[in-house]
Amino acid sequence: MNISGSIEGLKSSMISALEALYDMEIPQDRLWTEELVNTLAHLSGTMNREIAIYIDRKGRITDVCVGDFKTVDLNEVEGRRNKMRLSGIRCIHTHPNGSGMLSAVDVSSLKLLKLDMMAAIGVSEQKPTEIYVAVPSPVSLEDVEYFGPYKPDKEDFSALLEYIGEADEFLRKQADSLENSIERAILVGLKTGETRDIQGVSEADISMIELKELAQTAGALVIHQIMQKREGRDAAYLIGKGKVEELRILAQTMEADIIIFDEDISPSQQRNLEEATGVKVIDRTGLILDIFAQRARSREGKIQVELAQLQYNLPRLGGQGSVLSRLGGGIGTRGPGETKLETDKRHIRRKINALKEQLEEIKRQRSILRVERKRNRVPVVSLVGYTNAGKSLLLNTLCGANVYSENKLFATLDTTTRQLLVEDNDMILVTDTVGFIRKLPHQLMDAFKSTLEEVVYSDALVIVADSSDPYVEDHIRIVDCILAELGAAQKPTIIAYNKIDKPVEGERAKIISDRKVIEISAKTGQGLDELKAALKSILFESRVRVRLKIPFSEGWVLPWLYANGKVLSVDYDESASLVEAELDTASSQKVKDFIVAEDP
Repeated sequence: MNISGSIEGLKSSMISALEALYDMEIPQDRLWTEELVNTLAHLSGTMNREIAIYIDRKGRITDVCVGDFKTVDLNEVEGRRNKMRLSGIRCIHTHPNGSGMLSAVDVSSLKLLKLDMMAAIGVSEQKPTEIYVAVPSPVSLEDVEYFGPYKPDKEDFSALLEYIGEADEFLRKQADSLENSIERAILVGLKTGETRDIQGVSEADISMIELKELAQTAGALVIHQIMQKREGRDAAYLIGKGKVEELRILAQTMEADIIIFDEDISPSQQRNLEEATGVKVIDRTGLILDIFAQRARSREGKIQVELAQLQYNLPRLGGQGSVLSRLGGGIGTRGPGETKLETDKRHIRRKINALKEQLEEIKRQRSILRVERKRNRVPVVSLVGYTNAGKSLLLNTLCGANVYSENKLFATLDTTTRQLLVEDNDMILVTDTVGFIRKLPHQLMDAFKSTLEEVVYSDALVIVADSSDPYVEDHIRIVDCILAELGAAQKPTIIAYNKIDKPVEGERAKIISDRKVIEISAKTGQGLDELKAALKSILFESRVRVRLKIPFSEGWVLPWLYANGKVLSVDYDESASLVEAELDTASSQKVKDFIVAEDP
């Protein structure tokens, strides 16, 4: 039989004594015997280390673990019948400091491992002093019942055994509630010497505020936040092994289901962190992918999210799953791709290639629509900006649309285009796009390229900015960086300074830009007439209406006009085509030899 834990430095005689514990049996109508308690106290006092044993319901000792003088790591319970039931395992461990009082870590271990019982034996001078017991509550999922102190020679365990049976039955009846329970999350950020300040505040702190919003959007309950300061990133654990040990105790004490890092972590770091903490670990990218998986509605959106998930998870498949398999799914494992993460990497690569082909087909379909719009000379404006800046609401108010909008991060994933009529019945197509965010995952950028191409091919952009956010200037900077990465930085741009109706503490941030800034409220409609006028000025005022007489011998001109302008009418005389069209000033120079009349 194996002895797990901290056995370094123990004499072979002590190892043999620990192994002999496996030969002891406890009657099924008892939870311990006086002999067992005395033996554990003697061994623990002699070593000055905590000892923990697992006992199954048949009274057999199934595991023996050794810790240090104040803690002992418990192994995962093997052969658990059902994660919605108690494990059928009782844990008895020692406290060499003399007190048998149960700690918060003891109680959280009872809950996390779904043990039948957690008992602590106080040890002084190699003898037991007192025994305290905790068992799951038979009336509440979150509570436990405490009993004790008991003496080692206790013989009647009927009340405790009855409590355990009632708790197991209660847990079975609560299975549906457990399946849908909210995951409890600890957030971890990192501040290094490279972290810059924004308006006197560390970007790491700002990013952590966003991470909390992201976690809540994904459906997690944030129970604690940690900000680690280091000179640089630790190669194995990102935040350093010492801090990981603190994180392990904290996660156990606070009964955390998931730890979310605000930085990208490598597959090896993720495996190291999960093994060290015993809790599911994901990073900011995994969290954003999870939100996208929940929000994707259209066929294209689902394909894009699945592709991004597969590309993100492919390098993680080798070691992923040891923690997930015992703690279940939840955040970081949902979405269209969650059932497709087989360990066969060749299969995953084939699936990735198939999804890319599907997106290429969608891209071709988009290009056909784009050619048709260009032929009809209908200008396109894309609404871009930070997530939750109000782009969808602005589209609804401008165009009388009913696009889904909500005060949540990434409420919109699917590109939506609607018509906007401005003065003189000029038409503009306005496109709502997915929101940007700090540290936008490159997997999403790659997967959503077919969607983001709408931005690249737009005639103008409206950057929607949340004027009530104190870091709105930095948000615009991030949007500009992403637009530059997409190749759309040189587009004519208007900044729509949105939510001007929303009260703010102190002074509202001022935008300093060489681009036109218009204060608006998508909610009340304030400033939208000015925005429409600005769009009309950018898109239409350089156009001229011309009448052309095109000899039949110049057969290229009419097709060129259809491709580069808006043909309003075509007539014919004996020798030429008589065309009325709208062209921008630059294009009109190309056909100036055929223009017979021109109106601004």
